Amino acid sequence: MRRYNGSLFLLLVLFGAAGYGLFLLERSAPTPSVFILLPLLLVMTFLNGRKNFLLLIAYTLGLGFFYLVLSWYTDASNEAQLLYIEQHLIASLLIFLYWLLLRHLRSVFEENQYLTERVRTLEGYSETPQLLSYSEFLDRTDFLMAGAKRRNETNYLIHLRLKPTALNKKSIMQLLTVAGLRVFRAHYDVMSQRNKFEFLIFLQNTDTAGANIACERFLGEVRAQMTSIHYPFEIEVLPVKQSVEATVRHQDEEVVR
Repeated sequence: MRRYNGSLFLLLVLFGAAGYGLFLLERSAPTPSVFILLPLLLVMTFLNGRKNFLLLIAYTLGLGFFYLVLSWYTDASNEAQLLYIEQHLIASLLIFLYWLLLRHLRSVFEENQYLTERVRTLEGYSETPQLLSYSEFLDRTDFLMAGAKRRNETNYLIHLRLKPTALNKKSIMQLLTVAGLRVFRAHYDVMSQRNKFEFLIFLQNTDTAGANIACERFLGEVRAQMTSIHYPFEIEVLPVKQSVEATVRHQDEEVVR
């Protein structure tokens, strides 16, 4: 909230200074400072803070030197010199406020980026501590697959996909998690939720018969906790040859077809 108020305050002051600058232009002919200021503000929008600060210093000093030479060359009156000083101060204030606004907005943007990355990291942790996030699940299964290949073992994947008509998907996913934790070996088989609609169980060192038996035990546990007659999901037992990700993608392609 403070950052929002700070941005709003800087914006209002900037508009106020710009309005006063327009009022000064009505009193006198446009000076080169105005034609330099507008492109300079545009350029500052695309540069970083250090370069913008150098432009700010260069413009302020250069504009002051320009008005000094102009006053001396035209033998300006006291009134004209006061007008030059006023224009110099307003133009310098405008570019300074714009620099402050850009610096402030850039800090807000960087903090927002940091918080976004932080949220993505925190989203990697599941609400159920025993359930791996999908990225952790892929890393863990890749590690298990590497060992299984050396030992010439086979692995299977139980893939559950909620039906579009399923209601209360979050509760169903929690039910599947609880059933999986009761049936499968916590330190041997791994589970994860790919998204809000897909639940994955990786079974290592088993064959087709063993995978089907494990699947039936899992469905029996799910059935004991459900009140509906029909399952609100589709389930498949798939052999994992290369990786879990490749197996799931291949299954997605089959579903699309």
